[in-house]
Order: sequence, then structure tokens, then C-alpha cells
Amino acid sequence: MIRSILIVLVALTCFTGMAQQRTSSPYSFFGLGQQTFKGTIENRSMGGIRTYSDSIHVNLRNPASYGNLRLTTYTVGAVHTETWAETNTASETYDNTTIEYISIGVPVSKKAAFGFGLVPFQSVGYELGTLTEDTYTNFNGEGSLNRAYFGIGYQPFEGFNIGGELRYNFGEEINSSSVVLADVQYGTNEVNETDFSGVSYNFGLHYNGKLSEKYEFQASATYSPESNITGDNNRILSTITLSGPSSEVIINSEEFDVPREKFKLPSEFSLGFGIGERLKWFAAAEYTLQGTSTTTNRSFAPATATFTDAASYKLGGYYIPDYNSISSYWKRATYRAGLRFEETGLQLNGEDITEFGISFGIGIPVGQTRAFSNANIGFEYGQRGTTSNGLVKEDFFSISLGLSLNDRWFQKRKYN
Repeated sequence: MIRSILIVLVALTCFTGMAQQRTSSPYSFFGLGQQTFKGTIENRSMGGIRTYSDSIHVNLRNPASYGNLRLTTYTVGAVHTETWAETNTASETYDNTTIEYISIGVPVSKKAAFGFGLVPFQSVGYELGTLTEDTYTNFNGEGSLNRAYFGIGYQPFEGFNIGGELRYNFGEEINSSSVVLADVQYGTNEVNETDFSGVSYNFGLHYNGKLSEKYEFQASATYSPESNITGDNNRILSTITLSGPSSEVIINSEEFDVPREKFKLPSEFSLGFGIGERLKWFAAAEYTLQGTSTTTNRSFAPATATFTDAASYKLGGYYIPDYNSISSYWKRATYRAGLRFEETGLQLNGEDITEFGISFGIGIPVGQTRAFSNANIGFEYGQRGTTSNGLVKEDFFSISLGLSLNDRWFQKRKYN
């Protein structure tokens, strides 16, 4: 157990010390950035559903699932994404590799467990600009919002779990905007550095019952109320000129203290239902609604950018050929698949920005024949945006890797 704790502590240290560029999407220019976290690798491989819960995996999207844990579980995941972006006149490729989450779930009784960890859930990474005979513009930004959380789940009676999660949201974003006009001697550059901090909450319910001796039924619901996040701002205004087509030269700069701002993190509600055969197969459908219509845009975002409430629709599940197979290792593997369609809530130039993804993956046992620990690999192909009305369409492909390791804590050994 001590060795396991040390491994997790080292991983946490590496996580907090990494400056991760989690996205390069131009759509992260709007609002507070692009929401990128989709759950554990197991969740991502099933279309991102949060409905399924068992006794050996942590479900980072529904705190009620902690009530099902029977083994201490520590899990870590990483994702590599290749993106191909195109407009009607140009194309570009970019890639990102990031740690997605680090988490520990600890059962304290047969009916209760708690969990804690770190998740980067929203990111900024964009570079946009134009260069014509009359105007030069350049907008770029980077940074992320991270979440340290503590959750607890309890099973008041068999099959029914309740849970809650306290989240501390923090991070830094740096946004820069430059404008130079041909008939004006000097241009301007504005750099805003914002440190975010704030608390939010997530509440969950989960039910697991039997439809018959063979089939089970699972249902889940989560709700995160709207919350505020505070931004401590520092602004630098500079006079600039161009020494080449896009080479900025600073003439002079002045730093300003900007009053604190409050930004809103949108509310979120999800509802999911699924059926399956224990240790054999499971399939679920899920609906999520986000109150993103309260999102505040950046001051230099175009007036044609607005936000409405976002919605997502997800289908996913898994299949295990033979959980008790001794002769075939691959029959004991868990095969996952899913798909999702998301209305992001962002409207640009009269177009709704949507995102579609199809995913699949495999979880393989690690260790002994019936070991509970497992390694997971997932793949997802998706599309975001459109080339209509001068916008950008992105095709992306992600490879994700995760470990879910199990141990027994707080139990006395009968034999040394």
C-alpha cells in the first residue's frame, strides 16, 4: 500500500508541475475556453456516458458512484489528439498530449467511500489573425482551468446511492490582442493575464436494480448549480509597429491594475438510463443540459458570437466475452464503444457550433488471472464546427491511455 501511495504522490507532483497546452482549437477563443474533460478513459470510450458504475472503477462525473466502491482505486489517464482544421481557403494541423486526470477513491465501509484528485477541465489555446493592405490583427491565448475536488458517496439502502462533490477551480489564462491600421502610425497590443479561483459543487444520484435474475438496470442523475469564479486581472497595454508582414515591435508599454471580475461557470444537469447483464454487457443512453447562455465573452470577441444553452446526447456501453475465461486472456478483456452529439451553445455568424464523436476502446486485466486492476486504451474520431460562413471545421482523432489500479485499505490481515 505504501508503494502505491508513493506512486500516486509522484504522479500528482508531475501533474501540477506541467504547463499543459490542452487545445489548439480556434473555438477556445470564446468564453472562458473550450471544455475538454470527458471523464475517465473508460467513460470516454463509451461516448462519455456517466451512467455506469461498478465496485472497482472511479466515475469522475457522478460522485454517487463512490458508494459502490469496494476497493481503493487510483487512476490516471493521458490523451493525445491530432486535429486537422480547414476553412474554405486554408488548412492546418496541430496536436496536443496531456494528462487528463489523477484520482483516488477510498472505501471506508460497505456503504460509503470518498475520492479526491485533479482534473484540467477547460482550456484555451488559439492563434487567430488577418493581414490585408489595410489591417493587421493578431489574437492568441493559452492557459487552462483546473479542478481539485473532494467527493463522497453513500448507499442509504441497497442499490441506491447519493453523493456530493466540493470543487476548487483554479488556473491562469493569458490572452493577447494586436491591431495595426495602415493609415495610423502605431498600432496597439493588449495582454490580459487572469488568475482564476472559485468553488463549485456537484451532486449525484445512482440506482442499480434488477429487471430479472439475469438483467440489471442502472440510472443516474447529476446536478451542478451555477457558480462564480473570480478573476484577478493584470493588463499590459503597448504601442506597437510592424517590422515585417507579422513581426510586432513594441514601442512602449504600460501596466495597469484591473478590478477583480466575476465569471460564471454554467449549471449542468444530466440524466441517464442503461440495462445490461452483470459482467457481460451494458448499454446506456444519456442526456445533458448546460446553462451556457450565461457565458461571458472576451471583450474583443466579435459581436456575431453569442451563447445559448448547450445540450449533449450520448450512447455507449461495453461487452465482455467471458469474464471467467482461463484459456483466453482476450475473452476477459472489456470492449467498449459509444457515440455522442453535442450542441456546444456557441453561435458564430448565425451558425450553431456542434461536435460529434464516435469512440471505442478496450480494458485489459493487469496482474493475476482474475485481477481487478486494468489498463485501458481508447480511440475517438470526431468533428467540430463547419466551413460555412467563413468558419472552421475540425476533424480530430484521439488516443487515450489509462490505468485503474486497485488495493485494499483499512482491512486487518488475518495472516502475516
